[in-house]
Amino acid sequence: MLYPPFITLNEESDTPLYRQIYEAIRRGILSGEFFPGKHLPSSRFLAKQLRVSRTTIVNTYDQLVAEGYLESKRGAGTFVAAHLPEEFLSAPNSEQQENMIEPPKRNLKLSRYGKTVSEGSLTILRNSRTTPAIPFQHGLAAVNEFPFDVWTKLTNKVYRTLPRDDFGYGEPAGFYPLRVSISAYLKSARAVNCSPDQIIITNGAQHAFDLVGRVLLERGSEVLIENPCYTGSRQAFRSYEAKLIPVPVDKNGFNLPSKLKKNRKARLACITPSHQFPLGVTMSLARRMELLEWAEDTETWIIEDDYDSEFRYAGRPLASLQGLDRNRRVLYIGTFSKTIFPGLRLGCLVVPPDFVELFTAIRALNGSHSPLIDQATLAEFISEGHFARHVRRMRRLYEERQEVLISVAKEHLTGLLEIERSVSGMHVIGWLNEGMQDTTVAENARALGVKTSAVSSYSLTKWQQRGGLVLGYTAIDGKQIKKAIKQLAQAIENSVEM
Repeated sequence: MLYPPFITLNEESDTPLYRQIYEAIRRGILSGEFFPGKHLPSSRFLAKQLRVSRTTIVNTYDQLVAEGYLESKRGAGTFVAAHLPEEFLSAPNSEQQENMIEPPKRNLKLSRYGKTVSEGSLTILRNSRTTPAIPFQHGLAAVNEFPFDVWTKLTNKVYRTLPRDDFGYGEPAGFYPLRVSISAYLKSARAVNCSPDQIIITNGAQHAFDLVGRVLLERGSEVLIENPCYTGSRQAFRSYEAKLIPVPVDKNGFNLPSKLKKNRKARLACITPSHQFPLGVTMSLARRMELLEWAEDTETWIIEDDYDSEFRYAGRPLASLQGLDRNRRVLYIGTFSKTIFPGLRLGCLVVPPDFVELFTAIRALNGSHSPLIDQATLAEFISEGHFARHVRRMRRLYEERQEVLISVAKEHLTGLLEIERSVSGMHVIGWLNEGMQDTTVAENARALGVKTSAVSSYSLTKWQQRGGLVLGYTAIDGKQIKKAIKQLAQAIENSVEM
């Protein structure tokens, strides 16, 4: 059905009705509201909608056709002309006018939260763009390998079998069968100690960071955070005007300095213990126990960001920090963006029992709940065993792709980039020669079609160590890896010449 243009007629005006209709349509065409090729309603239909005679509409259309604004096609109807008469005049078009006219500056009177986000909005938006599978973009799943045929069948099953009463507003904490499935999976695969009631379904990990910030942080709250660290978490905490305290990361992970062990001001500590981002190290058991003991003694909360621990290629899977916690100080964040695909926008937040009611209420205010059909389909995908099989298959595939990357890098990057093999995760780190700026290399690589991130860009302080590059390999095949390695070698050589 074609919707009529919005036209208001003033019957008391001295301007004839056909002229009012003519001006309204012409104005819509010139403003771009009616784009070239747009199909206009029939004269009979528009006359009925405006409660005027059909002759009035026919006369209006005829005039606009004569002037070149409309085109009449026999048997098809009336359309906005592909080439408008104003295009041949010297007057600038609407897009040019928008570029020429500087919009007036206004005092927006933002909230403290709005002002804080506004100050870093360009950085936030730059890190929140769409992420096509460009070598070596990190954190992207091999979407082409996902069993969409199975997912589609399960979605159709959900539409057929889900009670119609469930299609109203859902539980803020999430679709209960999904929380049951996730609870069983986390207990088995990650040794997370939780019941379904402790699980809050989120729109990905970033949403979970925001929920934690809303509950626990206020202006000046101290947050201990890994250095270097994931930018999404630190941007979320900064939006609540928290004071970020960088904690160095070494080969044993998060290194809580002795000067901070007695810190009783910290409200929160955020870590990636199973596979530190971006350096990829694993936090030792001794460090984990030390951190848990300190958190209980200082009444500090811990966020465990468990973003890609499913992909471990050597040894037994590591137990979560939350599973070691006997004092319920850990809030566990999981995501399906890495194991399924980012566009699903589903993750989970596991909170201590005494936090359940509060976090559920905050979740209700923060978007009510995630889409029902996606939640229900994921519940079936997990409970029927498809998720575990898919993760196992991707683990084998990702290990093979890392081996290709390491092998090709030895051939083309020896002397330029020292790449360390990783026993887990979805990326490796390549260390540059001393004195080379990793940000410069990343920029040169991007110009050649390779998207790698500089390790130094994740640091909260001035980076004093060797420059490094984060190389994601999971979303690209062997052929793409080989081509991208050669491009990266060229980018490094170009950087040396500068």
